[in-house]
This record gives sequence, structure tokens and C-alpha cells, in this order.
Amino acid sequence: MTDDINEKVINLFSAHKKNKSCSNGHVCKTTDGYTYVTIKTDDNGRYFDEERLLKNAREFYYIVKVMVKEGKHPYINNFKISGDKILDFIKIYTDGNGDGQIIEIDKFYQEDWA
Repeated sequence: MTDDINEKVINLFSAHKKNKSCSNGHVCKTTDGYTYVTIKTDDNGRYFDEERLLKNAREFYYIVKVMVKEGKHPYINNFKISGDKILDFIKIYTDGNGDGQIIEIDKFYQEDWA
């Protein structure tokens, strides 16, 4: 279901039209210039369950690719970070304390590792 929602969000951004209303499904922009889409219900029109969303967030992992410059040629470190630790990990790099630069973040569920 999450992949379906992600695909719909991508399609909404692709078909971007300026809307004055930031209601469900319309593309909007924050005052900082970031574009977003609000989704209030699933494909069946049911509202999201907070506990289920949080449980799902704890069950997936991110693969974070970090480019590290060393000499003439850079290399990449691939980190497996749990969903509940991703913000702590990113903060290391945004604060300038990490070695390298985050260049890509992908999400995986535990069963996808096989």
C-alpha cells in the first residue's frame, strides 16, 4: 500500500498545477519553498490510523549513501539505518559532524533484504 501511495504522490507532482487550495491531493508549497501534497485518506477513503503509521515507520530501514572524498577519488559508504533512527543519522551530517555528504536515501522493508 505504501508503494501505491508513493506512486500517486509522484504522479500528483508530475501533473502539478497551481492550486489556491491546499486541501487533500493538491500540490502546495511551504513558505520555505518546499513542495508537498497532503493525503488524508487511503485508496478506500478511510482515514489513516496513527498507531499503524508509527508501527510501519519502525519496521522499515533506510539505505543511506554517503559520498566521502579521499584523495583524487571519492568512495561511497552505504549505511543501513532503522526508521526510528533516520533523523538522528541525518543530523550528524547536517551539523557537519559526519565524514562525507549524503547523496541518496532509499527505503526498504525488512522482508526486502532477501
